[in-house]
Amino acid sequence: MNTHKTNKLTQKSRLQKIITGSQFWTLFEIQQECLTRFSSHDSETALSARWREQPLDKRIKRIRVGTSNTYEYRLAG
Repeated sequence: MNTHKTNKLTQKSRLQKIITGSQFWTLFEIQQECLTRFSSHDSETALSARWREQPLDKRIKRIRVGTSNTYEYRLAG
């Protein structure tokens, strides 16, 4: 019987922990932070899907200054 309990966060939870607050993040930056902070290889596609699952009233999305099509994201905390 395996009694080892894992406390691994879900992909959605990892995303929330990273992007909640005042800092904006690109999908690539979120992906890198997942790897650094949680040792988890989350794809940009999967992170984008988890982003769309967040409540509409908490989601903030904008185009990064100095670019024409690089989006950055955060959740209002």
